[in-house]
Amino acid sequence: MTNVSVTKQPNNGKGKSIAPLSSHFPNIDDFFDKFTNHWPFMRPTLGNMESTELSLHPKVDIIEDDKSYKLSAELPGLELGDINLDLSDGILTLSGEKKTQKEEHKEGNYHMMERSYGYFKRSFSLPKSVEEDKIKAVFKKGVLDITMPKSEKAQQLQRKISINE
Repeated sequence: MTNVSVTKQPNNGKGKSIAPLSSHFPNIDDFFDKFTNHWPFMRPTLGNMESTELSLHPKVDIIEDDKSYKLSAELPGLELGDINLDLSDGILTLSGEKKTQKEEHKEGNYHMMERSYGYFKRSFSLPKSVEEDKIKAVFKKGVLDITMPKSEKAQQLQRKISINE
């Protein structure tokens, strides 16, 4: 069983808190990581890292078809030089940094800053069926598309199984 710590926010009687969900459930990502650790492309355990060490968490989609897996990562505001993609021991790691784009205003102050900046790192365990030497990546319009072909043997082993009543 997984323990999830919950931090209570003081209620001053003026209504419900509008704090982000992460402030109410700081370990919610760890809970879901442990729940999904048996799935392909699981994120390896990163240990007990402080949230300031991973201030960004790029969103990804992973799609499988008969011949390959495709991973698409949203990386808005980044340039190709800001992104690293590494492969080691069956672990694909996407990392980089989104730098602050604050402009100095001589006659004004910021009233709101909602955009996220900082270092990010996402790692994925690849299925054994991926041909690691044939992985290709393309970065275009803020989206990184990674194609990971399946081996011929893995493609041949896929088959439809009939279901009987």
